[in-house]
Parts: sequence; structure tokens; C-alpha cells
Amino acid sequence: MKLVFYGATSTVTGSKTLLEINNKKVLVDSGMYQGDKDSTKKNQVLPNFNINEIDAIFLTHAHYDHCGYLPVLIKNGFKGKIYCTEGTRKIVELILRDSASIQAYEFKEGKSQSILYDLDDVDATLSHLRSVSLNKWYDKGFRFIYEEAGHILGAANITFDNGTKKICFSGDVGRRDDLIHNPPQKNIQADYLVLESTYGDRLHKKEDSIEILKKHIERIISTNGVLLIPAFAVARAQVLMYLMSELFAKEPQVKIPVYLDTPMGVRATRLYMGMADSLKVDPEQFNEAMKSVKFIEYSSDTKKLARTKKPFILISSSGMISGGKVLKYMEMYGKHENNTILITGFQGEGTIGRKLVEEEREIYLLGHSMEVKAHVEKLESLSAHADRDELIEFIQKVGPSLKKVFLNHGEEETVIHFAKSIEERLKIKTINVEDGKTYLLDS
Repeated sequence: MKLVFYGATSTVTGSKTLLEINNKKVLVDSGMYQGDKDSTKKNQVLPNFNINEIDAIFLTHAHYDHCGYLPVLIKNGFKGKIYCTEGTRKIVELILRDSASIQAYEFKEGKSQSILYDLDDVDATLSHLRSVSLNKWYDKGFRFIYEEAGHILGAANITFDNGTKKICFSGDVGRRDDLIHNPPQKNIQADYLVLESTYGDRLHKKEDSIEILKKHIERIISTNGVLLIPAFAVARAQVLMYLMSELFAKEPQVKIPVYLDTPMGVRATRLYMGMADSLKVDPEQFNEAMKSVKFIEYSSDTKKLARTKKPFILISSSGMISGGKVLKYMEMYGKHENNTILITGFQGEGTIGRKLVEEEREIYLLGHSMEVKAHVEKLESLSAHADRDELIEFIQKVGPSLKKVFLNHGEEETVIHFAKSIEERLKIKTINVEDGKTYLLDS
């Protein structure tokens, strides 16, 4: 077997990994680079492999940095099947249609010089998708199996078997105590592991999410302000809405209106509601929690929201404040001290969210500089990514046959520290992968 990484090396986005197995070439994930302009420029350059030679693509999950590049491959000659879980298949459609629409809009407005793909390319891509079940071996000239990864609806880790050796791709590993998603599972042992390392150098704070959220709501009630929560449209927005329903049931005195203004987030929420029996919470309770939130779907809703009496909570995307409707809300509410901006997820390098977390308050937004006077707070316990100890636990589940760990999907310093932790604690050879380098695996 051979491995070549074409993304998510010393960075957390752009996942694409080529695996050669039993004379077949397969790609695990096909994601977009995200973050600052230097990162997103990489999306304009085709990866350095022959797209026509790829036999199949396997998706671990449907986040944009894992699936957003698929239509580019279809446009440039990929003819095979794309395997994923049913939950992933449904979310991929949302993600890709949203991406194509945004690209068309930005090109029309002169905000970008080119379009990577359009809605016709998305339709062509969707025709290649094939759903697979969890915990079932499939044979396509090699064997593969999908197991629950947690993280988001439909996410999985994938193990490939060439007949003598197995290699597992972790995808993004979820949390053991995620509020609504199942904990990651790993019952199939492997000889090699490709492991994400987003938070490989740190432990998540053990904090009471409900109490922290309550504190921030109490503040905006006292200041008659807005609690603006930039959130990833898929998974994080739904976790936040469920968390609020739990808080309001426990502490009804802090119940105030909650609005969701992210078109993809609204569609993703309805998808989650339709597949609520795949979550770890009671489906009826989950759906009731989602119904208690007011969805902003039309321009008239947006205008009405601007006139709405405060205080209220507003969830909008993008989660890193790098695009989407949240930019306009940052402009509206970020200037005023009575409001609070609550950061709840990973913030990529170069993004406004990262700058705010690092306590910068002078930002460049929608063509002009702006001083952020609103309170900026973090809620770290909602992360959908495993921390260092949870990743170590995942490695241990892969079993005693594990010979080597390949680390991707992490910033360079994080990966260096995490590799050292693995080798010291588990005595397993660990590699910080390089972009474009070929790694030979013993057959």
C-alpha cells in the first residue's frame, strides 16, 4: 500500500489523501482549503495526481474541508463512485449547492475572479454518490468498513483491508460526551492509522456549558443587548439550539427569543430533524428543541429582526466569521458594548474569529476597518473535535497491531507536539505528514 497526502498537511483544511491498495487508487476525502486568502488560493490549483486514474472516492464526513472539492474532480475527469454514509450523502448535497450558489454570487458581484463549479457540476457530482451502512464490510477488490466517528451526523472512520494489512482513516474524531452526536466507535483493529490532530496539543476545558451560556444571556438581558453566536451551519448550530432548550427548561427566567439566520443552517436543521433517530438524544425532544427557534428564511424576516426588541440570541454563520450573513451582523452588533459575541468553535488562521480569540479588536470587515466594542467570549466545551487525551484513547482502540500513525489535519506546531506525546506515551512511530510525499506501507 502507498499513501500520498494532498492537503490538510500542517493545516486543518483541504483534506485529500491518495491510497494505493491492491492495484487500485482511491481518494479519501476531497476537501476545500479554508481560512485566509493564501489558503483559499490553493483551491485554484489542481492536485498533483491524475484524476482519471482515481478508481473511487471515500468520504469520512460532509464538512466543506472534506467534501467541498468533489465537483472540481468531477469536472476534471473523475468517473468513479463516491462512497459515504446516508447522513453524509444528504449533507453533502446541502454543502455543495450552497458553495456553488455563493461562488456564483461572489463572481457576479466582482468579489472573485473565477468560479470553481456551478450547480450543474454539483448535480453531476451527486449522481456519483453511493450510500454505505456502518459496521458492514464491503468488497471492491479490497475490503472496507465504516464505523461511527461522532463529530457530525453521518461522520465515520474508514478502515481498508488489502488482505494482509489494514489502514484506518480517522476522519474527524468526535467527543465522547458530545451533547447530541454519538461517541466515536472503533472496533476494527488496524496496522496503520491516519489521524486528525486539530486539538492534539491541548485538553478541552471541563466547563459547564449551560452555566456559561446562562451567564452570557444574563449579561445581555441586563444590558438590553444581543448575544451573537457565529456557528458552523452543520452540527454546531444544532448543538447550540439543543443546549439552549435544556437551559430554558432548567432556568426559565433567562428564556429569551432565539433566531437562526444561516440559510444552510436552516436546511441542515431540517435534515437533522428528519434523521433525529440517528442521534443519541430523544428524537422527539430534539425536534421540539429545534422548533422552538425562529428561522430567518426571507428578506422580510431579516428586516423584521433588525426592528426586533432586544434582548435576543442570534446564531449565524460562518463559524469563523470568514463569510456569510454573520459578517453583516458583526457590523451591526460588534460596534456596541452592550452586545456579546460568543465564539464556540475552531478558528482558522487569518480569520476574523481567530483575531477576536487572540484579543485583536481592530478588524477589517466588509471593505472597511472596524473596532469591535462588544464583549467577546469563548465557549470551548462544545468543540466537535476530540482533544489530545480523546485522540490518544482512539489510537488505543485501534489496537496492539498498530505500527505507525500518520498525523494530518492540524496546524504545524500542534502536530509536532502531538507526535511527541504519542511516541512518549504509546511508543508508536508517528509521522507529521508532508504534502505530496509518498509513504510506502508494508504489505
